[in-house]
Amino acid sequence: MARKVTSMHTRIVAAVARTVERADRGERVNVRALAAELGVSAKTFYKWAARYRQEGLVGLEERSRRPRRSPARISPMVEDAIVEWRKRLGDAGLDCGAATIHWHLGREGTVRPPSEATIWRVLVRRGLVVPEPRKRPKASFCRFEASTPNEWWQIDACDWVLADGSVVEIINLIDDHSRLCVTSRAVKTTTSPLAWAAFCQGVDRYGWPAGCLSDNGLAFSGRFRNVEVFFETQLRTAGVRPITSRPRHPQTCGKVERFQQTLKKWLRPRRQQARTLAELQTLLDEFRDYYNRHRPHRGIGRVTPWERWSATPRATATPGTIPSRPRQGTVTVDGDGKVSVERWLISVGRKHAKQRAHVLVDGDHVAVIVNNRLVRELDLDRTSTRRYQTGR
Repeated sequence: MARKVTSMHTRIVAAVARTVERADRGERVNVRALAAELGVSAKTFYKWAARYRQEGLVGLEERSRRPRRSPARISPMVEDAIVEWRKRLGDAGLDCGAATIHWHLGREGTVRPPSEATIWRVLVRRGLVVPEPRKRPKASFCRFEASTPNEWWQIDACDWVLADGSVVEIINLIDDHSRLCVTSRAVKTTTSPLAWAAFCQGVDRYGWPAGCLSDNGLAFSGRFRNVEVFFETQLRTAGVRPITSRPRHPQTCGKVERFQQTLKKWLRPRRQQARTLAELQTLLDEFRDYYNRHRPHRGIGRVTPWERWSATPRATATPGTIPSRPRQGTVTVDGDGKVSVERWLISVGRKHAKQRAHVLVDGDHVAVIVNNRLVRELDLDRTSTRRYQTGR
């Protein structure tokens, strides 16, 4: 129950002064009746009378109810340690919120860390918290997470500007369950073979995942172009299930998207150290070690990704090749009577030149239909170095 705040009205001041004077003259005063008439307790009235005797009218002024001592208040040394960690983490381009500072204070062991709420109040009191607009509530998001490490990885690429102003890209893979950074690889431009090379680099470190989630970028998926890109083909051959997000919905790959924000925040203070791809790769390797082993992650219970990845048995890829999904599309037969399927050329005859052809692709099997008639059917020879397919 909140304490009642009583203001010192002129009537109360006069009553207190008059009562004290009468009592000093030896007159009897019914304090309880007088206090009830004034709307205060007898205890409060006696307190005011004692102040009036000691200090006069000044003693009846309204006073702060703040306690003289606060035994639970943290010491200046702890406050300084909180501010020091805030500055140290912020200058390094790392997360420097109350939860992260609490984690580092606990690991450091030099002081006993106060609660996160207390750390936040210290940061506000020192003017180190910048107010932000209200964000979308977390409850509005539909969250999902792999149940075990290597159940599936998430892959994406982001741009980065080197010290000389040239724009390069970084291919990132993280484990969906543990948020472990599997690999971060600097490349000039993200292509399907380079995406596969980055994936294999992660496999060498952490083994084969059962699946790989990506957006619909052409380096990762040809789902909406009626082709199967090199990255998808290699995944299926290795027994890794390719998974793609729905269009214009980056939240599906939100974990790797959020990872890239953290990566860029860490890289910005070190931009001048990366003049070449090799120097950028050195920084990426340094960040990957810090992110995996020395940074608490709020999304996984404030443990490091490496601790969570090591705590659970890992999933594995499916033995054998995973069949591709049947695809279909419409193309125009060129002037020489050929149609283009993925990176292959298939002849259907000059008599069909410039006509629209419906192409069905199911794994390696291709069927071409013109004017509702099947005009060509063959199995692709994907081992061939020639684009032109003669069929078998």
